[in-house]
Amino acid sequence: MMRRLLTLALAALVISSCALSTDREPRDILNDEEPTLVNTTAAATPQPGTGSTVYFLGPSSSSSQSPLVAVGRQAKTDPSALLRILFEGPTAEEQASLGVRTAIPAGSMLLSTEPSPQGTLTIDLSGEFLSNAGDVLLDAVAQVVFTASQLPGVRRVRLLVDGEPQDWPTSSGTTTRDPLSVYDFFDRLPPITRAVSGPTTTGP
Repeated sequence: MMRRLLTLALAALVISSCALSTDREPRDILNDEEPTLVNTTAAATPQPGTGSTVYFLGPSSSSSQSPLVAVGRQAKTDPSALLRILFEGPTAEEQASLGVRTAIPAGSMLLSTEPSPQGTLTIDLSGEFLSNAGDVLLDAVAQVVFTASQLPGVRRVRLLVDGEPQDWPTSSGTTTRDPLSVYDFFDRLPPITRAVSGPTTTGP
């Protein structure tokens, strides 16, 4: 009986010596003991599809076509609200710090927007939008198409002026009355996809 008790006591002693002990005093953690932390928080940057980005022209350049610049805005995902913000143009601060500008003629008005289940957003503009021609008109159209296309559910944009279809220029050198996509303005593609943070603005 005594031998059995000694055997059990010895086994208990061995088990307790293998258990992890707690430190009574604070100590430094060695590099190989430090846990690996994983950041699971996504960056809160406005992206295409969130309805919080408008597109302006980048700084002018005599050597190449200026790409569009995405500027983040706190705006509703309503097409009319976001496009009205676009038509207001860049703020003085954005012009000074980012060098952005707009090709949309002053006085241009958004008359209506009408989405479709097929992903085409019809945008009716006032006649002032046609005040310019050539590359300047192409830039203005690209601004509208890029801004509208990052709204949820919008894949193409049909532009009207006073309710009538127009021949719109594209980067390929042709004109079309068909719905437009960002790929029709490949040489205006922004150099980066992340939007530049702009001022806090809310739509009407």
